[in-house]
Amino acid sequence: MTHIELKAQQLRQEAEKKMNSRGFFKTLFSKNFNRIEESIEYYTRAGNLFKMAKNWTQAGFAFSDAADLNFRNDNYVEAATNYIDAANCFKRCNSSKAIEYYLKAIAIYCDKGKFVMAAKYNQIIAELLEDEYDVDEAISYYEKAADLYKQECNFSSANKCLEKIAEYAALSADYHKAINIFQEIACFDLASSILKYCAKHYLFRAAICLLCSEAEIKQKLQTYVNMHPAFEDSREYQLIICLLECMEHGDPEGFANAVKTYDSITKLSQWHITMLLRIKNQIMDYPDLR
Repeated sequence: MTHIELKAQQLRQEAEKKMNSRGFFKTLFSKNFNRIEESIEYYTRAGNLFKMAKNWTQAGFAFSDAADLNFRNDNYVEAATNYIDAANCFKRCNSSKAIEYYLKAIAIYCDKGKFVMAAKYNQIIAELLEDEYDVDEAISYYEKAADLYKQECNFSSANKCLEKIAEYAALSADYHKAINIFQEIACFDLASSILKYCAKHYLFRAAICLLCSEAEIKQKLQTYVNMHPAFEDSREYQLIICLLECMEHGDPEGFANAVKTYDSITKLSQWHITMLLRIKNQIMDYPDLR
């Protein structure tokens, strides 16, 4: 144990002594706030020292002890802050513990009407679950985050969560859901003079999903052009038209070349590549799509 960790441990022991000197429940019921506040301070200082020593587990428990005392002392916002500190420490070593403490903070933020904060940490949980490859749970937290952001009219942040939901929906072949979400985000961007340029990227994603599905593609593409006339002149639209022709003629080689040419100028994400490869494989399996 390092010198810093020894100091942190001493502070934790001091905090415990403060609470146990007259009995913990007796201390609470006697409303000896000074004693409680001192213990909270010691736990918080201990947590910071453990962080300096990169002892993330002990740091997390020190902050959670401070949070529990703040909560019992009706200092709810301070408790939420401590729970977040604990979760951020556990995030480095124990994801399930991190989620446990994020959820405690989220419950407080929702109760206090701090919905943007609650949304932010639902989104962080979703990202953590993504890293753990727990996609279904990640989607549920992205949905919670999006709903909370929308509730506070923070549509830009909501759309970032919705984009993730749409990506996963498409990857799981729920093309209808993905298309609707990508269209929703595109409509939002088109309503903003600042974000208008970004709309083509979401229409492009929706169009890729259309190619995967059995929808009336040409009719829908015309709808996108009507929504956003500049989309028709974009490289994204031209690629979709070229890919559609390759599909109609059962030409996987032409399809691959068109994608390669586009990618040489504008790099495609892993999501795009996965979806486009899926379409190419469909052409190879069923070459006569006319």
